[in-house]
Amino acid sequence: MSVLGSRLTTHLKLAALAGVVVAAVALVFVLDGHQRASVLTEHSAELDESLRLNGKYLTETVDTLRQDALFLSRTPPVSGILRASRNGGIDSRDGDPQATWVKRLQEIFTAFGEAHPKYYLIRYIGAAAGGRELVRVERRRGQMVAVRDDELATKADRDFFEATRQLHPGEVYVSEFDLNRVPPRMQAEPIRTLRAATPIVGPGGEFFGIVVLNLDVGPTLDAIGAGLPADVAAYVADQRGRYLIRPAAAPGADFSTAPGLAHDFPQLDGAFARGTKRLSLQATATAAGVQHVAAERIHFDPRLPARFVQIVYALTETALLAKIQPARLQALLSGLLAALVLATATLLLFKRLLSPLQKITDAARALAAGERNVQLPNTSGGEVGALVDAFRYMLQGVAEREQDFMRLNVELEHRVNERTAQLRLAAAVFENTSEGVVVTDADARIVSVNAAFTDITGYPAAEAIGAKPNLLRSDHHDAAFYRQLWQTLLETGRWQGEVWNRRKGGEVYLEWLTINRIPEADGIPSCYVAVFNDITEQRRKDDHIRHLAFHDPLTGLPNRSLLQDRLQHAIERARRESGRLAVVFVDLDRFKGINDTLGHDVGDKLLQQVAQRIRSHLRSMDTVARMGGDEFVILLEDLKEPEHCAVLASAVIGDISQPLAIQGHTIHVGASLGIASFPEDGDDAVTLMKHADTAMYAAKTAGKGTYRFFRSEMMALATLRMQLELDLRHAIANGELELHYQPKVAIVSGEVHGVEALVRWRHPTRGLVAPGDFIPVAEDTGQIVALGDWVLQEACRQAALWQAQGLTPTIAVNVSAKQLQHNALAERIVELTGAHGIPPSRLQIELTESVLMADPAKAAGILAHLRAIGATVAVDDFGTGYSSLAYLRRLPIDVLKIDRSFVMNADQNDVDAQIVRTIIALGQSLRMTVVAEGVETEAQARLLGELGCEIAQGYFYARPQPAAALTSWLKLAEPA
Repeated sequence: MSVLGSRLTTHLKLAALAGVVVAAVALVFVLDGHQRASVLTEHSAELDESLRLNGKYLTETVDTLRQDALFLSRTPPVSGILRASRNGGIDSRDGDPQATWVKRLQEIFTAFGEAHPKYYLIRYIGAAAGGRELVRVERRRGQMVAVRDDELATKADRDFFEATRQLHPGEVYVSEFDLNRVPPRMQAEPIRTLRAATPIVGPGGEFFGIVVLNLDVGPTLDAIGAGLPADVAAYVADQRGRYLIRPAAAPGADFSTAPGLAHDFPQLDGAFARGTKRLSLQATATAAGVQHVAAERIHFDPRLPARFVQIVYALTETALLAKIQPARLQALLSGLLAALVLATATLLLFKRLLSPLQKITDAARALAAGERNVQLPNTSGGEVGALVDAFRYMLQGVAEREQDFMRLNVELEHRVNERTAQLRLAAAVFENTSEGVVVTDADARIVSVNAAFTDITGYPAAEAIGAKPNLLRSDHHDAAFYRQLWQTLLETGRWQGEVWNRRKGGEVYLEWLTINRIPEADGIPSCYVAVFNDITEQRRKDDHIRHLAFHDPLTGLPNRSLLQDRLQHAIERARRESGRLAVVFVDLDRFKGINDTLGHDVGDKLLQQVAQRIRSHLRSMDTVARMGGDEFVILLEDLKEPEHCAVLASAVIGDISQPLAIQGHTIHVGASLGIASFPEDGDDAVTLMKHADTAMYAAKTAGKGTYRFFRSEMMALATLRMQLELDLRHAIANGELELHYQPKVAIVSGEVHGVEALVRWRHPTRGLVAPGDFIPVAEDTGQIVALGDWVLQEACRQAALWQAQGLTPTIAVNVSAKQLQHNALAERIVELTGAHGIPPSRLQIELTESVLMADPAKAAGILAHLRAIGATVAVDDFGTGYSSLAYLRRLPIDVLKIDRSFVMNADQNDVDAQIVRTIIALGQSLRMTVVAEGVETEAQARLLGELGCEIAQGYFYARPQPAAALTSWLKLAEPA
C-alpha cells in the first residue's frame, strides 16, 4: 500500500474514532437528561398531590372551627345569660340568676373541650364592663379547667372583639394564624393559634357579647410537612410571608424574628401574581441557590380575599444531583463502553477496506448470527455494489425496528414510573392513615389490613388475613341489618353507616364504616375496601353534651327546652288522635325561706328529693321537668278522665308535704299545683303553660298546699297580680312607699318605749295597698331586699328628724330572711346611722321566730354583730313557730313580742291566757323585755299587766300613723 493510501487510511480512522467519542459523549448527556427529567416528574406528581390533600385538610379544619363556634353560641345557657343580662341579672323566663347560667355554660364549654382536645381555650366575652369575660375554660396540664372569676379579664381592646362586633348573627370571624403566648405556668411554649368568634345578639339586634374558640393549629400545620420525601423541605407562611412552619425552626420557635417567605423565595409573589393558585414543581432562584419549588395559596375566608396561607415544598439542586448521581456514573460507564466497542469496530472495518468481499462475507455471517453492529464497504456499481445496497437496505429495516422498540421501551418505562409513584403514595396513605382499612376479595375474605386496623380491633394482620370480617361481629345487630347492608352494597356499590363491633379483647365499640365495591379491571378480580374509625368515645361525649343542653344539671330532669319540645309533640299527637293531655305546674311553698336561711346546699338537696317524689307518681309516658328555681312542670299524656289529674295532684301534694331529713334538719315544705287541660284550656303549648301557671297562683292565693284547675276568671286575678308586681318595681323610685309608725307603751306608766315602723304603699290609682297584698309579691320576686333597705334608710332619716325636735324613740324595723342572709347587715346599719347622725341604738331589729330557728348557729353570729354595734334585737310573732329553748337561751335577743293571735282572746280564753303567761315567764327568766302585740281593749291591757307584761302596742293605745301625725302624738305623750 502506498504512503498516500496509508495516510488516508490513518485520517479516516482518526475521523471515525472522533465520531465515536462524540457519539458516546452525546449518549451520556442524553441518559443524564432523561434521568433528571424522570426524577423531577416523579417529585412533581407526588408534591402536587400532597399540596391538594393538605390544602383540603387545612380548609376543612377552618370550616370545622367555624361550625363549632356557632354550635357553642347556640346552646341554651348562652340564651339564658342573654335574657338575664336584659333583665337585671335574673332570667325573665325561669327566674334563674345569671350565675346559674354562667355555671352551666362553664360545664358545657368544659365538656366540649374534653371532647375536642384540639381546642385549648373557650370563652364567652360580654359586651359590658369593657368586654369582660363571663366564662373562660382553658386547658391546663392536659385538663379543661373553668377559670375563677378573679382571673377573668377585659378583652374589648382585642382586634377579634371589635371585628366580631361588626358581624351579623350567624357569621363567624376567623383570625390570622398567630402565636398565642400564655403564662408560663400554663404552657411552656407559645401556641400556634387560630381563633373563631361569633356575636351574641339579642332579639332587638342588641350586641351582648361574643363566643371565642381558640384552636391549637400546631398539629395541623406540622402535619403539612409530614410524610414527605427526606430531601423535600416544607414551609408554611401567612399572607405577609411570616413563617408558621419552616425546616430550620425548632418546635415552638418564635417565627416573628425569622426571615420571611419573600426573603427565602423572592420569585414566588411574581408567580402567584399571574392569577395562579397552585404552582407545580419548577426551578426557582432563591437565597440559598436554585431550588425546585411547588407551592399553593389557600384562601379560607371569602370576605377577606387578601388573607391566605402559603404552602411551599422545595427540593434543592444539590439533593436532585444526589438522586441522579448513581445514574450519571452508570451513563458515563455506558458511554465509555460504547466508545470502546465502536472504536474496535471501526478499526476492524478499516482493516478490511482493501477486501470488500471479505467484509461483505463477514457482514453476512454477522447478520446470520444476529449481529446488528456491522459495517459495509462503500462500494458502488457492479454486482458488489448491488450486494452492498441489498445488505444496507436490510440493515436499515433492522435499525428502524430497533428504534421503534426503543421508543416503546421509553414509553413503557414512563408508565411504570408513574404507576410506581401512585402505588408508593397509595401504600403510604394505606399504612399511615388513622382510619382502619380492610381489603377483602370477592368472597369477602380479608386479604390486607393496615396498622390502624390492628390498633382499633386488637387483631394483628396475621390473624385477620384469611378470615372474614364477621370475626368482629358484636351481636348488637340482627340478621336483617346485615341483609340490608349487603343488598345496598351489591346494588349501589357502596354502604355507609354506624356499626357496633367487638374487639379481640371482647370490648364492644361503635365505628363509622364505609364499604366500597371495587369492580374488576385490567384482569384484577373485584374486591371490597372498608374504611372505619372508632367513634365510641366521641358518641359518649356528644351524648353528654346533648344531655347537659336539654336537662337540668341539679335534678337530672328535662329542662324548659326539652319540655317544650315534648309538649309540642304531645299536642300534635293528641290533635291527630282526638286525645287529651294536661299540664300541671308545681310550685313549692316556703321554699324561698328555707333556701335563704339554711343555704343553697340544703335547698339543692331539697329540690333533688322533691324531684324524686314527683317522679315516683308518674307513668313512663309522662314527663316532669324543672323550669328553674322551685318550679316543676308535669306533662300527662293519654288522659282518659280529668279525675286522674286530681288524684295525681292530691298524691303529689301529700308526698311533698311529708318531712324531709337533710343535713341534720327536719324540713317541712308544701306544694301548690295548677292544672290546664288540652283542648279545653288551650290548643297550643304557650297557652297551656300560661294557664297552668295562672291556676297555680290561684292555688297559692287559696292558702297554698292545694291544687286548682284553670278557670277563665283566674286570668283577671293573674293579670292583677302581674300588674301589681310590675308597679311594685317602680314604687320606690316613684316615691310611692311610706312608713307608718305604731307606738309601744308601758302598760303601767303609759310611757312611750319606742315605735314600730310599718311600710305602706300609696298606689297612684288603687290608693293605700295593705302590706299583706304586696309583701308576699316582694318576697316571691326578690324585691324584698331592696324594699327592706329602703325601710332602713327611711327609718334612719325619720329618727334624725325626731332627734332634731328632741324626740328620741327607738324605731323597730322588720328584717326579712333574705336581708339577714347577707352578713353585711350590721355594716349597712352603721353606714346609714352614721350618714344621718344617729346612734345605732336608736334602731331595734325585729325578726320572726321562724327565720331565727331556720339556722340558729348562723343567726347567732349576725345577732351578736348587731348587738356589738349597739342595736337591739326583737323576736316578732313569738309562739307561732317551733323554737328550741336551748337555742333561744343562747341567742343574743333583747325583746320577745307575743303574737296578737294569743293576745286577742286571752281575756276570754284560759288556754290563750296560759300561753301568754308562759311566754311572759319565759322572757323574764331569760332577762328579756316582753311586748304584747294587738292590744285592742282595756280588759286585754289590764290582764297583761296582771300577768307581768311590761310593754304593749295595739289600737287600744294608737293606730299606725304617718310620721307627721305621730310626731304630734309623741309630743302630747311626753311627760310634763
